[in-house]
Amino acid sequence: MLAHSLHLQNFRNHSDTSVSGLAPKINVFVGQNGAGKTSILEALSLATLTKSFTTHSDSVLIKKEEQSLSVDARFQTDLGVPHNVKIEITLGPPIRKSIFANSERIRSAADLVGIAPVVILTPDEKVITGGGPSERRRFLNMVLSQASRAYLEDELEYRRALKQRNAILSRQQGRSLSYIQPLIAPWTELVRKHGARIMRRRASFTEEFRPRLLAWYSKLSQSREEPSLQYLPMGLESVATDYEALLASEASKCETDEIRRGTTLFGPHRDELLLFVNPTQEARLYASQGQHKTLLVAMKLAEFEYLRDAASETPILLLDDVFSELDDDRAHQLLDLAASEELGQTFITSTERSRFEKKLDFSSGDHAFFEVSSGTVAPILRGA
Repeated sequence: MLAHSLHLQNFRNHSDTSVSGLAPKINVFVGQNGAGKTSILEALSLATLTKSFTTHSDSVLIKKEEQSLSVDARFQTDLGVPHNVKIEITLGPPIRKSIFANSERIRSAADLVGIAPVVILTPDEKVITGGGPSERRRFLNMVLSQASRAYLEDELEYRRALKQRNAILSRQQGRSLSYIQPLIAPWTELVRKHGARIMRRRASFTEEFRPRLLAWYSKLSQSREEPSLQYLPMGLESVATDYEALLASEASKCETDEIRRGTTLFGPHRDELLLFVNPTQEARLYASQGQHKTLLVAMKLAEFEYLRDAASETPILLLDDVFSELDDDRAHQLLDLAASEELGQTFITSTERSRFEKKLDFSSGDHAFFEVSSGTVAPILRGA
């Protein structure tokens, strides 16, 4: 997938910004903090995932004192087919989001996710290797939702069922089991049904992803470390493959506690994905700062490879202010990889200019350089 152009209206601090002449390999956006660099990448995220990677609130994306925004993105698939997306968000109440793909309105965001896969790496992503289980579940959902429409639909249905079940448990907290059980039974069944599918796919993903992670880590590091990952359904060290049976068993065990606490205590929303820097040391507990950075970059490159194969489309790589977080060796290595045939189109934001001028040949046409200032974007160097 290649992005050819972007048009932003009232998006963050961009009143009316057009970005064209995007290169097929590396596109660098430089400027001071607050200039609007990240907004370019956010717009690409909105046009591919239907949401920003920096906020859960659509309303904050709208320029102050304006009532709506629009993002118009034009892509081309690996097979050369045009793919155009326009998203409009209007303040309410309620806030409204309209999504159009190739001039046709899309009813559900799920219809767009995965068509143009993206891999996002920002300094905030370090919580994947160093944060709590919810961050790694978010990683799983981001990858698998783009790789599989069926997974995304199960995830959406699971969330709906879980929300309804939790609402009943919360409202009826403290009542008898015999009273509550019939009320939650339909939602329990849906939680088990969709939850089992989610868990089965997460377990399969872990096995498929592990060798990719190891290969990329080895390429990035000269050490003898052997990173790995382990999927723990509901945090349990279980070897079960019948996830519906496992969910039924755990649901039965925690019924009394659920009524007392007013929330669902079983299901994939309690899963854990453990990351290791070697077979005996969990990354969250034992990895050095350098190991965390190498592991995170390796995970993102493995994600790129996994999505490329699963979606049969080359993902777009978004690197937001990443190079300020990396030492020179890792930064040069990542830039070399982005320029190589191993990766696809890459978007980079940075406050530095000299690093890219020294490292990249902008006269080749493979790369493009843009300056962002106060919500405006202008090319610095253009390919022939």
